[in-house]
Amino acid sequence: MTGEERKAKVHWLMRYRIAENRIERMKAEQERWRQRATSITQRPTYFQYRGKSDQEKMTKEERRRNAMAPVIIRGGRGLSMEDIVAEIEALDHDIQDMVDRALQLRRDIGQAIKALADDREQLVLYYKYCDGLYLEEICVKMGYSYQHLCRIHNRALISLKMSNDE
Repeated sequence: MTGEERKAKVHWLMRYRIAENRIERMKAEQERWRQRATSITQRPTYFQYRGKSDQEKMTKEERRRNAMAPVIIRGGRGLSMEDIVAEIEALDHDIQDMVDRALQLRRDIGQAIKALADDREQLVLYYKYCDGLYLEEICVKMGYSYQHLCRIHNRALISLKMSNDE
């Protein structure tokens, strides 16, 4: 197996972990939007009374007696609650699409790994590319030396047949 073939197989196997990382980033962004929603304050509302003349200043007493309703003027700029909710919903939709894609990737990768004859090779690839463990962690789990695990991993990559859907 050439270096390019090995690189292509590793990249093909890593697609699931990459999708998982994207999902986590999108969930973190969605949480930041939720925090914005809980920390947002209403834009200040100012009441402006119209009366005798717009230029004249009215006393508090005159405002109380004023028969006309105040004109409400919204102040401030920024995101409204509707904007934040729309962004959260859009992210939720994107996350669901990414989860569906990740599940399909995991099925494809799982089928390719199950096609391997050696159970140890299957387990190493599952641990590394589906569970996201480092080779050192897999050594501890399986009770092999690092060099022996690298040999198993390399044999598994050589034996692996990628599906042609990418």
